[in-house]
Amino acid sequence: MSMLLELRDLTKEFPIRSPFLRRRLGAVAAVTGVDLDVAAGETVALVGESGSGKSTLGRMIVRLMEPTRGAIRFRGENLLTLGDRELRQARRHFQVVFQDPYGSLNPRMRIGEAIFEPLLVHGMARRAERAARVAAMLAEVGLPAEAAGRFPHEFSGGQRQRIGIARALAPQPELLVADEPVSALDLSVRAQIINLLANLQKSRGIAMLFIAHDLALVEQIADRIAVLYLGRIVEEGPAGELLGAPLHPYTASLIAAVPRVRKAGDVRRERAPAGEPPSASAPPLGCPFHPRCPVARDRCRSERPELRQNGTARRVACHFPGELRASAISSAKNGTFSPD
Repeated sequence: MSMLLELRDLTKEFPIRSPFLRRRLGAVAAVTGVDLDVAAGETVALVGESGSGKSTLGRMIVRLMEPTRGAIRFRGENLLTLGDRELRQARRHFQVVFQDPYGSLNPRMRIGEAIFEPLLVHGMARRAERAARVAAMLAEVGLPAEAAGRFPHEFSGGQRQRIGIARALAPQPELLVADEPVSALDLSVRAQIINLLANLQKSRGIAMLFIAHDLALVEQIADRIAVLYLGRIVEEGPAGELLGAPLHPYTASLIAAVPRVRKAGDVRRERAPAGEPPSASAPPLGCPFHPRCPVARDRCRSERPELRQNGTARRVACHFPGELRASAISSAKNGTFSPD
């Protein structure tokens, strides 16, 4: 399987400066040392709590944010070495669907113009072809051709996200970065957008990096999952294996926090480890998850685990992988934890 996207040691640090003299006092690492591959035609989900660095990573991949260090290789070419002109040409091959479907559209631009604009920018169509090309894109995302003459405020949130998807797919990219594309939508339309993205990804054969914090959504669409905690990947592997048998306690806690139906009308959520993620400006020594981990030991408090291969298709950054079952989170917090 050929690799379309390769991230190596990708890091983003934001400087901390004095409020008076603006001297640099330090830095906050939003993303640290990320290595991740996305194969052609594959869907990789990037999951984690708010503030884990998911969106920062996604924005670096499409060069909306510059990394502090590292490499972003697309079909073997390091995007960080490209000049403005070369980057503009390369951008047609990777597009992004944003979290806010209204904020990503120009409120003064009609929908047809917004969808056709990327084709003009990349010299992929003439103005005489606009009506036909736009109608075809709208049909592909389930909207009527007459929607082209309307403005963004005339559509619902779910419809606007469909328009955003059509705009992103218009230049026929090879990679789509979907940055929490359904988190701002009503529950009733989330499944529709997820199914639309999955169907488009399969019919077009494109790769997708799907950024989310909801594992229930990820399960429906991902081939592989990478779990991010405090800017670092702590576990990565095939979706079915990772969700069925998590190796990192943080992954187990995310799975345990997904609502589950026990009996008719009874939806319950398992207790995840207590507490908030630590500050990125002052991360704890050792494993960054140890203050919230119910099975942390002395080694976890003093030595940070490296992301290592575990089996043939799994990677995990944990000294004691696989000891915490997702179903055991509640009992672990009550002192009755029983390892696998």
